[in-house]
Amino acid sequence: MKTVIIGLGNPLLTDDGVGIKVARAIASAIDSPVVDVTEVYAGGIRLMEAMVGYDRAVVIDAMVTGVRSPWELCRMTPQDIVSTRNLFCSHDGPLEAALEVGRLCGLNLPSEVVVWGIEALDVENYSEELTADVSRAVPDVARRIIKT
Repeated sequence: MKTVIIGLGNPLLTDDGVGIKVARAIASAIDSPVVDVTEVYAGGIRLMEAMVGYDRAVVIDAMVTGVRSPWELCRMTPQDIVSTRNLFCSHDGPLEAALEVGRLCGLNLPSEVVVWGIEALDVENYSEELTADVSRAVPDVARRIIKT
């Protein structure tokens, strides 16, 4: 099964870049001919395009719920998504709609899309560094995602 792991977010916006940092940690930990790891900086159609040609997609993104601890991990499907930072792009629409349009256009899109949301603390200040709690969680989150 050909899988793409996508780190999603803005690497210049503190914890919004956590999906990208986790994807980079996964890329350095695995070497598989059936798994590709990539980064995408916007949701919707651009995110859907990164999934073309794969059987399975794993998306990692920051989320801000205000009810979870910073760094807490939540597994979702595109239908479950309410609170991740980038899966809904105001320019490209929500991921679920982009996937539907892509399938209607005949694109070969994954039958399975899993989204891992990581609770972020700071998504408003500019920094290439994650907050301390979120940063400490990156290796563990990467290991947990690799196991799935």
